[in-house]
Amino acid sequence: MTSSLRHRRHISTLLASALVALGLTTLQGGTPAAASPPTSVQTVGDPTTAQALRTVAQFKGEWDSPPTILSNGETVDAPLMGNGDVGVAVGGSIDDQTFYLGKNDFFSTATNGIEPLGRIVLAVPGLAGADHHVVQNIAQARVEGTYTLGNQSLASRSWVSATQNLFITTLRLSGSHAQDATVTVQDGLGKTPATSGEKGVLDADVRAGTTDAPGNPHARIATSVRGTAARPSGNRISLTLRPGVTYTLAAAIQSSHDTPRYQSVAHSAAAALTAGSLAKLYAAHESWWRAYWSRSFVQIPDQAVEKSWYGSLYLLGSVSRAGKYAPGLWGNWTTGAMNWYGDYHANYNYEAAFYPSLSTNHVAQMGNYDDPILDWMPRGKAKAAAAGYKGVLYPVGISPNGTSAADDLYNQKSDAVNFASDMVMKYEYTRSASYARKVLPCLQQVGLFWQDYLTWDAATGTYNIENDAPQEGGVYPQTNSILSLGLVHLLFQGLIDMSEDLHINDSLVPTWRHIDSHLAPLPTMTRNGQTVFRQTSEGSGWVTDGNDVAVQAVYPGLQVGLNDSADLLQTARNTVAQLNNWHSDNSPATLYAAAAMVGYNPSTLMEELHAEATTHSYPNMAVHHYGGGVENLNVTTSGLDEMLLQSFQHDIKVFPNWPAGSNAKFGGLLAYGDFEVSSSIRSNAVEYVRITSRSGGNLTFTNPWPGKPMEYYADGAHRGTLSGTTIKLHTKVGETIDLAPAGTGEATVRHELSQPAKAATTGSLTTGFETGQPQPTWTDTVDNVDTKGDGNYGITGLCCGLTGPQADVRAGEQAHTGDASLMYSGYANGGPYDHAYLQVYGFNGAPLTVRGDTTLSYWIFPQSDATTPWVPAGSDNSSACVAVDLIFTDGSDLRDSGATDQSGSGVHPVDQCGRLALDTWNHVTVNLGEVKAGQAISKILVGYDRPGATGGYRGYIDDLSIG
Repeated sequence: MTSSLRHRRHISTLLASALVALGLTTLQGGTPAAASPPTSVQTVGDPTTAQALRTVAQFKGEWDSPPTILSNGETVDAPLMGNGDVGVAVGGSIDDQTFYLGKNDFFSTATNGIEPLGRIVLAVPGLAGADHHVVQNIAQARVEGTYTLGNQSLASRSWVSATQNLFITTLRLSGSHAQDATVTVQDGLGKTPATSGEKGVLDADVRAGTTDAPGNPHARIATSVRGTAARPSGNRISLTLRPGVTYTLAAAIQSSHDTPRYQSVAHSAAAALTAGSLAKLYAAHESWWRAYWSRSFVQIPDQAVEKSWYGSLYLLGSVSRAGKYAPGLWGNWTTGAMNWYGDYHANYNYEAAFYPSLSTNHVAQMGNYDDPILDWMPRGKAKAAAAGYKGVLYPVGISPNGTSAADDLYNQKSDAVNFASDMVMKYEYTRSASYARKVLPCLQQVGLFWQDYLTWDAATGTYNIENDAPQEGGVYPQTNSILSLGLVHLLFQGLIDMSEDLHINDSLVPTWRHIDSHLAPLPTMTRNGQTVFRQTSEGSGWVTDGNDVAVQAVYPGLQVGLNDSADLLQTARNTVAQLNNWHSDNSPATLYAAAAMVGYNPSTLMEELHAEATTHSYPNMAVHHYGGGVENLNVTTSGLDEMLLQSFQHDIKVFPNWPAGSNAKFGGLLAYGDFEVSSSIRSNAVEYVRITSRSGGNLTFTNPWPGKPMEYYADGAHRGTLSGTTIKLHTKVGETIDLAPAGTGEATVRHELSQPAKAATTGSLTTGFETGQPQPTWTDTVDNVDTKGDGNYGITGLCCGLTGPQADVRAGEQAHTGDASLMYSGYANGGPYDHAYLQVYGFNGAPLTVRGDTTLSYWIFPQSDATTPWVPAGSDNSSACVAVDLIFTDGSDLRDSGATDQSGSGVHPVDQCGRLALDTWNHVTVNLGEVKAGQAISKILVGYDRPGATGGYRGYIDDLSIG
């Protein structure tokens, strides 16, 4: 172990040496600038880099056993690395450890599907059975392994160079004796490729797929081992690892798409590595990732969600890079035959993977997004013409270089306009004239199709979309798909903005504007007594299948937001609630952002994001749902970003949908108009807002201090005060604007910018469930997060078509005080473990601190057939087998803590059976400080638990308090 530490200091010294070698025009409701003479302009420091690097360094993925999901054709649970082209997943134990090599350009021309490129198998058989500990270090983009058996330990450090297609693994053995090892190079399917060797380099030549075809990519994996006299033979290198010696395994990877000279280029790269060149390579690697992380940061109380945000950005930086082929469904981590060909799926999958690059201020990661779409334009025109229309039509699945893996429309016309959504968003975020010129020809062709395809209804004065299914294979008639309506709006709005900014297309803009303003309204319906969006005006109505099509006009369509009418926002929120698709296979990549944009309960959003970051994520920080690959990079990123900052209605809002009592801070997030925004909220008050204008131009933002004036600083100089609800300014390129509550000095703003977010905890909760009091985070939702999927066993709905247990607020039924209370119900079916634990309140945004004198108090009214017809005579009278339960931030719960109530009874729901009187209000108090002082509460549950019971149970809980 001592030798290993000495080695790390030596490498650090080498790397250090290598690094050394290396104005206001208008304002609404504000004070004119002239009213307050500016002070001298000061240099405005940007603390984003320091904050970002300090924050990301906290988060790592860890494994104490080898990963198990490696070859099922979808997202793997392995440690991951990548440079936006080459990706590596690490599987197996050290006696048979496999590095799976993938590459974004390795699409077979025989199938037009992505294929695995190769494998490198490192085997140290003498360490079979070693303890396994692997860390995915995202701050430095490397994977570190420690494998210990007896008095021997092997340390490894692996990374894919950020600047070259080189995969590096260093090995260092400690202990008393040497270990034999082998390095075996295989093709993507684990078979032996054609090999040759020269000057200590083992060259392996591979191809994409099992069938060769014209244009099929080939590649070379050139492998060498430094630090020993390696012994190549066939496709294997044999070596002996001696204690205290550092060995470097290097694999240079080049494909025929990279260069026609891929074989010689790969061989030369592997042969040329020296200790000095390796140090410079690693210094460049660290520099790239340091710059990447410096773009933006978030700091929130929920560390699981914060970790997921950074983990998603690590995977984004690993999977996509300008100048390289774009990633398909599963990114560059291809371990075998990948589902759905691993292609560029048009109906949200491909697009969603790139959305987070915008709001997180990593726009460069979108540099390759457009390439396959633009390459497909000739075929898109031919496809539209064959169907009798102008413009372009795209199928559901395209591949690189104008190819297609799934050349079918599936009765959808929306694929091309779905592809267009990222292009429009990128322009709106960046306002880049050069980018507009690049994509406008494609967007105009998409628009030309819709101009030709839409039908005009003179009676209603609207354009309608006919025979366009909102979901794959929907049978016609399907009129006015809500998905297509949203995306067509977005397309024409983008065409108008780009054209007006470039001063072109003057003859076309009026037509586009007429279409945008006269598209059919978003279809609605009544469901469960609420107005909700439906999928079409004729055809699919309400569909319960795990998709969120009904709200995709909100996101990615961007047609509903906080500046819209209260009725429209309520319809959108009703739709989100009734979909209840937080963790389905196809919704999470877009549902969270949509919910935040319409002001859905932010506490619920945070709790469901917490579940995504824990229950639905792998140790490598990949959010996983069946059928969803790198699209899920958008779950936590855009979901959280839209809670922190919104700008899609060309009006910047900070903390527009943030949980009360939850402190948070962010820096460098990107807003529409090419504005970088930083802000902080503490004790429900925004502390400051910093806006840097990267491109100049008009800035509109909502006053973060409603009804109050604010101080206005530009490039460090005081420019007066501003007031009003909506503020409009004109900015110069590079200008930095600081805003703060009246009386706040610029020095205070700078100080707060440099400080980390303050921890947020609260000490009490009091609610009678009345209007204006804290309302539940969830309604009728089983807790399968903290119960590890065991939140419901054997409990079905009490009656009336209900499908499961209930816990929701009711008014005018039964209350201890006031008018409202929390009703619970369910039906037990006599199972040996019958129970149901339902989530009620979540506090991951600001956990409730338990002091020594903290008490839980509530009133409960268990019902029998005497007070409700839903618990018939003959039931087991188990309505009293119910208790308020708590989950703590360490994952423990109240029910199993040993705590007792005021009568000495256990607080587990089973222990309340027979203690609570039926059909009357019972008061329950629990001294939490006796068992949980110093801990914090993250969730409140209502638990029913009575094994073997048969029949219904029902009751009410009121006047709940913790404090």
